[in-house]
Amino acid sequence: VRMMKDSDPSWKPTFIVKPDGGCQGDGIYLIKDPSDIRLMGSIQSRPAVVQEYICKPLLVDKLKFDIRLYVLLKSLEPLEIYIAKDGLSRFCTEPYQEPTLKNLHQVFMHLTNYSLNIHSGNFIHSDNVNTGSKRTFSSILCRLSSRGADVKKLWSDIISLVIKTIIALTPELKVYYQSDIPAGKPGPTCFQILGFDILLMKNLKPMLLEVNANPSMRIEHEQEVRPFNMIVILELNCLGLVFWSFSLF
Repeated sequence: VRMMKDSDPSWKPTFIVKPDGGCQGDGIYLIKDPSDIRLMGSIQSRPAVVQEYICKPLLVDKLKFDIRLYVLLKSLEPLEIYIAKDGLSRFCTEPYQEPTLKNLHQVFMHLTNYSLNIHSGNFIHSDNVNTGSKRTFSSILCRLSSRGADVKKLWSDIISLVIKTIIALTPELKVYYQSDIPAGKPGPTCFQILGFDILLMKNLKPMLLEVNANPSMRIEHEQEVRPFNMIVILELNCLGLVFWSFSLF
């Protein structure tokens, strides 16, 4: 940070601090200066991830939101991935303002975590997929499409983001897999559901926030729906990458 500021004095970032191994927004906070990091015990006992905070996200109804997509990792050899056609859009419950020293503490404005915003007095429960503080991602796509946005390109960019992330994770995943699964056992013997949290910029560029190894599958109400359609993304084999055809809608 010091090196960046020395090279560009106009750079005035905000940082978001996330405790390693945390969940549901617990312990997340924003800072303007690295010296403001709260050390809870030693760094060894309470490590944290620090990211530069994205200050100009796409807003809907003046609210910040993120996207939760569910990705099924079917096998590592060959690498085979599926992504659910729909996902969740999780909204903040206070109108967004760019972070300042006065509003850094306003979690309902800056943090999209459902488990936090559910406790806000402004949280809106709704059975309508187009309204409320928790909506379907497809409803956001429909809204963007009505404004003239290229939602097919957006989906393509998101799929590319997922592919590149999984490829980056694959070497480490193979180490864990091979340590737990006996060698020589034929075929896939397990699968993993990952939760991709993605933020859209104003220009509709998707930005990866984090990948959840144990994403919440909890719902607020029961409703009979048709099963999620899954679309295959890629298969990685000895011949290289093979992209499968798929339908986005």
